Amino acid sequence: MKKRYFVSILFLVLIATACNTAKSKTGKATTAEKSEPMKANAIDGTWESNYVMNSPKAFDELYPKTKPTITINSGQNQISGATGCNNFRGKCSIDGNRLQIDEALALTRKMCPDMVGEQTFLATLKKVNSYSLTDEGTTLNLIMGDIAVMRLTKK
Repeated sequence: MKKRYFVSILFLVLIATACNTAKSKTGKATTAEKSEPMKANAIDGTWESNYVMNSPKAFDELYPKTKPTITINSGQNQISGATGCNNFRGKCSIDGNRLQIDEALALTRKMCPDMVGEQTFLATLKKVNSYSLTDEGTTLNLIMGDIAVMRLTKK
């Protein structure tokens, strides 16, 4: 009985000390607990599309209700957004002005009256391999080779 009691007390003491946060003598968090602020990349944020190259129709006809958007989080290598019909999410990698978007994007499956806009947007997005920012960082050009295939403005 005494052995069980001793083991129980020892177990509780171990749990209590393991859950305690490490503090320095001044009572402030130690360097292991401090998180360095992430440097924000200029491409980070939400962007609204206003041009997609090789569209079979005029841009406003492809997206009569909602323009496609892209949200980029370079710190987590994530891209997400809306196609004008469905939402998408996936991985991306950014190195300088190089932008690589993973082919395997997760996509909701709503059916919309005209899916041509979504198909055009996603096909173009997957071909992008770099980007440029203009107009003091308010315009994002997504580039394939040396051709801007998509233009977006900061929201």
